[in-house]
Amino acid sequence: MRTARLTTEPIDPNALLRELAHDADGAQVLFLGVVRNHHQGREVLRIDYEAYEPMALKELQKITDEMAEKHGLERVLVVHRFGRHEIGDASIAVVIGSPHRAPAFEAAKEIMDRVKVDVPIWKKEHFKDGTIEWVLADKLVRSEPA
Repeated sequence: MRTARLTTEPIDPNALLRELAHDADGAQVLFLGVVRNHHQGREVLRIDYEAYEPMALKELQKITDEMAEKHGLERVLVVHRFGRHEIGDASIAVVIGSPHRAPAFEAAKEIMDRVKVDVPIWKKEHFKDGTIEWVLADKLVRSEPA
């Protein structure tokens, strides 16, 4: 199973772990990207994620397949959530099942590094001071002053 998904529903990490579980695996690695309450010294109120979904899903699946192949993994699941996210909400989950932990950890890190750069996902950060910033691939695209 090498699957990438987009959703607007909250991410349930336990359900994802159960979905990927296999008796051949000695390791299940779960990475959750969650919304934090600050960014570059400023207080964040919430984040909205937007994307052109067909393109984002295609790129997300490409990364999933490439990393599974590179690290010899059969079970890789990547789920990215869109829409409004409050502080503490999970925006992305990477779940990997593997006979051994090392390739699973390495793949999870590489998947996240690639998602940040290659997948066309826009992050709209709402700050306490009233400013709003649009970010793509960790680069500021547009700022709306308070």
